[in-house]
Amino acid sequence: MKEQQSAPQDSIQINLIGEQRKATRDYNEYFIPGSIKLVLATWTQEKRNSMALDNSNFFRYRFGFEPPKVARQQVLEIQKKHDLTDREVRWLHRSGQLKVTRTEAKLIPSRLMPAAGWIQVSILSFFCLAMTLQIAASNAPAWKQALGQLIISGLWFGGACMLNSLLLAPWRTLKRAGVVKAAMRS
Repeated sequence: MKEQQSAPQDSIQINLIGEQRKATRDYNEYFIPGSIKLVLATWTQEKRNSMALDNSNFFRYRFGFEPPKVARQQVLEIQKKHDLTDREVRWLHRSGQLKVTRTEAKLIPSRLMPAAGWIQVSILSFFCLAMTLQIAASNAPAWKQALGQLIISGLWFGGACMLNSLLLAPWRTLKRAGVVKAAMRS
């Protein structure tokens, strides 16, 4: 009888801690992330900041816009100074309260933004309520009325969430960070 030889088992080991290291004997370990989300979730803040400063594509994935290096440095300083998250910086830029030009980035708090947000939410709520009441007063079958009211409620909820994210939440972020009090005094 022949002795059966067992084939060597191939194994893959994933290193989620460091960049690269020379392990014992005959193999190396590399950090090869499967997605940018894994990089953003596992790297330290300092490492993400240095990569975002040097790599405009990484900055764009992280914050959603791509300014020149001078402005990238200022955005990172603003984020550190006011203890903002990446998401908050992204929404401040989308709302226009973080102004980024080729040479500078600065926070510009505007009292009109939350006022406009509340006015728009009120107008949206009024029209959705009017449509819901009109549907309820119609002679349509009950299932059609329920479907219409469900659709209108979904549209109101989606619109209110979008207006909150774009106009109201950035103002609350600036108040929490202390930017609003300092800007309104001067």
